[in-house]
Amino acid sequence: MLSKVLFFVLLIITPFSLTAAPKLTIYDDGRSCPANCDAHVVVHRSLNGTKFVHSPDSGDGNPVACKMNTACEICFDDNATECLITQYRGSGPGKNTFDLTPAFYQEWCAKDEIPGALKSKCLALQQIERKLDGRVNCIKEPDNTLCVALIAAAEQAQALDAPKYEQCLQVSQETYNSDKQNADKRQHHCAYEFESNGGPNSRGLRWKRLLPGACRQGTYVGRDGLDCCSGVAFADAAFGSECIHFYPKMSLR
Repeated sequence: MLSKVLFFVLLIITPFSLTAAPKLTIYDDGRSCPANCDAHVVVHRSLNGTKFVHSPDSGDGNPVACKMNTACEICFDDNATECLITQYRGSGPGKNTFDLTPAFYQEWCAKDEIPGALKSKCLALQQIERKLDGRVNCIKEPDNTLCVALIAAAEQAQALDAPKYEQCLQVSQETYNSDKQNADKRQHHCAYEFESNGGPNSRGLRWKRLLPGACRQGTYVGRDGLDCCSGVAFADAAFGSECIHFYPKMSLR
């Protein structure tokens, strides 16, 4: 009986899992973001080599997995007919997700002929960016009186952590952690904390926070250690509460 139930469940689930187009997200985890966070996609391993993510050289009906740091065709609709080619930089997000960089959106949102789902995402990002109207972009205007103390604190945190990040990369993460307490250990190529001190979120989940030294110069880790805030308004707005403190409201006179 159990085998029949499982077979029935598979019949129901499988078509949806194979035909549902991936959702689109945006990420920037600083210096651990591949290729200096150029225009690229990262996906869950299970998505690579499907009709949604495959080598441009794949034959019809025979998708071949994209290789690291090569051109990759990604498709945005359920039928996998609206596609484009971008760089594939490896695995990363949860299942059935295109995790795309700010540089990707900057490149493709400026084009007229793009897949419908991507165009909708571009429009959504533009709408979200408008939430920053009436606010100061402190990363771009660090000398603004509303920004001086904020940016000084962010730069200090980055300056204190950057040597630790560099040392960890130089000697290897395993060696770096060998004589450290858990609170001082690093993980995920030295960019993240060892303990899960982020959160909890509304679902009670905690996460390992991105550390300040892992953000590129001129960018700063967000409030919850999820991404680097860059001063690129549409990206920072898309990160929501993560970067909003770098955009204080303008004083009313």
